[in-house]
Amino acid sequence: MYIKKLTVFSFLLLVVLGAKAQHYNLVIGPELSLPTGNSTTQSPIGYGGYVKGEIGLSPKFSITGSGGVVSFLGKKFLGPRAETLSYLPVKAGLKYYTDKNFYFEGQLGASIPVNETGATRFAWSPGAGTFIRSRNSNNQFDFGLRYEGWTGKSTFTSKTTTFGFFTFRAGYAFNL
Repeated sequence: MYIKKLTVFSFLLLVVLGAKAQHYNLVIGPELSLPTGNSTTQSPIGYGGYVKGEIGLSPKFSITGSGGVVSFLGKKFLGPRAETLSYLPVKAGLKYYTDKNFYFEGQLGASIPVNETGATRFAWSPGAGTFIRSRNSNNQFDFGLRYEGWTGKSTFTSKTTTFGFFTFRAGYAFNL
């Protein structure tokens, strides 16, 4: 229920604020994730893809909404490899441009498990990135690095834990 309300609220916010938008972007691309800290005991690497929409509020600020899929390979212990965990992160956030092609952004949302073994977790991610113009069109390549954390109750204990990782992403930005 919480996810549906967050999705509806984000969509309505994008529509209302988009009426005076400076620019629109749609970015599609792959991601490579490297777990950090205690997360490395569960998985050595993750991979996936994402779609991110952006609506400019001013030359310096934009609001973003993103969704995707990410899978973390299970680590191999003495026996067979542990189960690969797949999630659908859905987030909304704010992007700040320091100049025309470099930005910082932060997003909040939820990470929904595809596997039946997990629980929905609160997702947060600060990051930075840059745009490189395409020679043949007005579109751009978007390269970024972010730290992402999924905070929630552990499936094994009743403690609140964070599954954290760094993600490098490379996407193609369609200027709409």
